Amino acid sequence: MNVASLPDALLLLPRPFKRALALGADALMCVATVWMAINLRLESWTPWSTSHFTASVGSMAFALPLFIVFGLYREIFRFSGLPAFATVMKAVAVYGLIFCFAFTLVSVPGVPRSVGILQPVLLFLGVTFSRALVRFWLGGNSQIIASHDNVPRALIYGAGSAGRQLAAALKTSPELVVVGLLDDDDRLHGQVLNGLKILDPAKIVGLVNKLRVTQVFLAIPSASRARRNEILELVRAAHVQVCARPM
Repeated sequence: MNVASLPDALLLLPRPFKRALALGADALMCVATVWMAINLRLESWTPWSTSHFTASVGSMAFALPLFIVFGLYREIFRFSGLPAFATVMKAVAVYGLIFCFAFTLVSVPGVPRSVGILQPVLLFLGVTFSRALVRFWLGGNSQIIASHDNVPRALIYGAGSAGRQLAAALKTSPELVVVGLLDDDDRLHGQVLNGLKILDPAKIVGLVNKLRVTQVFLAIPSASRARRNEILELVRAAHVQVCARPM
């Protein structure tokens, strides 16, 4: 699979599968931060041991249910801004209190007490960074899952000047949300233009289903009549309304 197509492939996965991936990533983060915390405490790279295993199991047992309760897996690919950051902070803060109580105040044989303080801090940094990284990697696809659930969604065919002008004109419309651009130039696929991701028209059927698109605007004034007819057939095959660019 082309690396550039990985974000699209990821977002096309069923929601339960994406949540399972995020849950698995956080489980690995729990294990990794336990290992790092113990190494920092002992000031050396230590081989995997019973203490690592015990602390890792405890970390996953406390963290994952809390993350589910706090809704960290409901908006996996929408991680943006202070509200999402605050949610992660609250979830890890509650987790930190429980983990610190178990491994610092009560203590577990073989696990240094300071790990109960170090590991929650590392976990907070890891969870925050991982979600911010996914958000950045997905680029314009963050808008794909925007909160305009009750507003018709549209794609613009054409990422040239006409498409950019149309996107800018429609940006303030309360009756429509543009969720992406389509363009024939495969060199542009995966790039982000003014916050909108440029997508492959050959994947229009899957994109229409994924983005819940109801209409496609044509912004290709330089295309020949024959090419326009081909594009019209392609778009209509996706069972969406074709709209000419408004003047």
